[in-house]
Amino acid sequence: MDSDYVFLCGVMWCRFGQQEAGKELLRAATTMDPEMDPDMRALAWAMLAQGARRLRNWEDGPTPLLARSLEETYVDEIMRGL
Repeated sequence: MDSDYVFLCGVMWCRFGQQEAGKELLRAATTMDPEMDPDMRALAWAMLAQGARRLRNWEDGPTPLLARSLEETYVDEIMRGL
């Protein structure tokens, strides 16, 4: 996994709550591969946490962010897919 890929997964997770991107961040953060750069692992953890906080804030806010066609929050959509 290269740093550009991890960063782009982080953007997709933090900005849009994309489930597959979150899974990739988790994979990057928890890999035991000795060749994995520790800074990239730290970046993956930070973006994973930031995205989770942002999704929680959207859910807790007075007007939750709605999925365009499903009329449900992104958190509901992500949790249903797990």
